[in-house]
Amino acid sequence: MKLEKEYDDSWRWTADLIVKYAPENYDERGIYRKNEWLMSSDIGKIYDGKRFTRKEYLETEDKYVQAVIRGMELTGCSFLTVEYLFVSRKKSDMKRRFTPKNPLYEQNKDLYDMFLNIKEGMRIHISQIEKAVRLNLRGYIDCDLTNKKKDFYVRFGFDYYMYFNSNIDKCILKEEIEKIGLYFNPR
Repeated sequence: MKLEKEYDDSWRWTADLIVKYAPENYDERGIYRKNEWLMSSDIGKIYDGKRFTRKEYLETEDKYVQAVIRGMELTGCSFLTVEYLFVSRKKSDMKRRFTPKNPLYEQNKDLYDMFLNIKEGMRIHISQIEKAVRLNLRGYIDCDLTNKKKDFYVRFGFDYYMYFNSNIDKCILKEEIEKIGLYFNPR
């Protein structure tokens, strides 16, 4: 019987948080108080009296992709390795995610091959990294992306929380992330 690998999450203590959530909406305890969309399945729902659109979703997702690519550039990474991976490839999950009923159906078709072939230890070149980032953000996979030689680690949490562990100067990273339109350590 194969035992599941134990996951070490001590990295959380030193990680930099990168999110779409504005700092002014966190309370004094660091809890986010504004009702906002949390996942791609929220496309079409109403937030602050306005329908959340596929276009708005993709614009935000693009920012996360840009942040990972910029982090790779700042550390000199040409690839990231899939360190930890959880992916469900059950037929029922696949039908729900990769059918015309899904609001991101057209965009998901571009991710399908990586979804089927991604595995632990796989190196993903910077030119293909956006697919792994999008699969994580859409909840199709859960993986850590790392380049140990360059000391760069990207991890994804729930609700569009993304974490970097790196040796990038914090001031430079903050500036670059905010140029993209995301927030760096907002709480």
